[in-house]
Amino acid sequence: EQKIESTKKFLSKLWNVSRFLSSFPIIESGKLNDSDKWILSELNKLISVCDEGYSKYNFFIPATALREFTWNIFAAQYIEMAKARAYGIGFSDEERDGAIFTLHKVLSTVLKLLAPITPFITEYLWQTLYSEDSIHKESLPKKENVDDMTSITQSIIEFNSKVWNEKKQNNLSLRDSIKVEIPEELSQFRKDLIAMHNLETD
Repeated sequence: EQKIESTKKFLSKLWNVSRFLSSFPIIESGKLNDSDKWILSELNKLISVCDEGYSKYNFFIPATALREFTWNIFAAQYIEMAKARAYGIGFSDEERDGAIFTLHKVLSTVLKLLAPITPFITEYLWQTLYSEDSIHKESLPKKENVDDMTSITQSIIEFNSKVWNEKKQNNLSLRDSIKVEIPEELSQFRKDLIAMHNLETD
């Protein structure tokens, strides 16, 4: 029963992510910034892990990897980093389109990777968001030739957690501004992180 409850929570998270993305148009391409390239690098890693699991008919491997990626990396980190850009708040149309393109690319790939395990919810979300045709006619995604930026993931998670914790300790809401120094290794994500956390800058 615990596993069923846990799976229910994950599928509710997937549903909510899909509902959020449904407010943005599907676009064919966009100029990617480093945040986009980072999540696509993590997506590539996910595709590789799922491919290995499916090839061995070990569905536990893709199920676990997809849950971890969708919940803790895509939803908790990237969507929060890209949200202001996707809405075009303080960003150019080109930057906005890069975020929207990447959000849909990641979700559509996750749905295809999940389809063999959760056939009904993925079919519904796919046909609602992406195509009238069945998701089960799609091929499983293959790895793409992208730069590997997965080594920076832990630093992103740690920095975001640090900011959230500092806001909590100071009884601030997540939308309140706060002064926190962005570490040098995350400087390429600076614009997204400032918008995400409403950071005060010098």
